[in-house]
Amino acid sequence: MTPIKEGEKLMLLVKRDARTTEEIAGALGLDKSYLPKLYKMDKLPRKPLQKAMAVFQVSSAYFTENVENPSSVAEKDAVYGTAEQHLQAENTALREEISRLTKMLEQEKGVNAHLAEALMNLSKRP
Repeated sequence: MTPIKEGEKLMLLVKRDARTTEEIAGALGLDKSYLPKLYKMDKLPRKPLQKAMAVFQVSSAYFTENVENPSSVAEKDAVYGTAEQHLQAENTALREEISRLTKMLEQEKGVNAHLAEALMNLSKRP
């Protein structure tokens, strides 16, 4: 696994924060359009890094620690699992929906067969 980039760590701080992107950019002394560029950086420039440490009240170790990508992230009373877990849950829900719809289709076929038989019997009457 690759270590998390400093820009990605900044993005996590921004996403966790209750303030709007505009408010955070203002607190960092940046234009909000510059934030996505920072998110992509391996190493943040010195001034934005120092501002981020002050605004989010984290130490330099938060950015410089060589942490690998976590399998899940806990944020504000919520736990986000891996994408694979999410997709497996979605696949399970879709399979259940397909099963339910297949049963409905079988019921409709049965009703249609009874209606066809009733029409044939009616047509045979004199």
